[in-house]
Amino acid sequence: MVAALVAGACAQNGFQTVAVTKDPSVVASCQKVDDLKVQQVKASDQLSDVEAQQHLTNMARAKGANYLLITSDDGRQGTAYRCSMPPASAPAGSR
Repeated sequence: MVAALVAGACAQNGFQTVAVTKDPSVVASCQKVDDLKVQQVKASDQLSDVEAQQHLTNMARAKGANYLLITSDDGRQGTAYRCSMPPASAPAGSR
């Protein structure tokens, strides 16, 4: 498996980071934004798994998502999610 598809990997473009995972439990409590799929334009334009993931990440970011769940083994399909982040002022272990 390509190292770029490791759960928890992050891709950053501009100021919005999109976390990438293959573990559905990571986004279980998040709001689904949209299903995403990288379309092959021509058979001669082969994308690597890494390039496909980069396209999905950019698509997720464009939709305002901060998490991307990769849903296919080839990394060409995924689901964009918006997950809330805990307040920065909350002490560790607080309820």
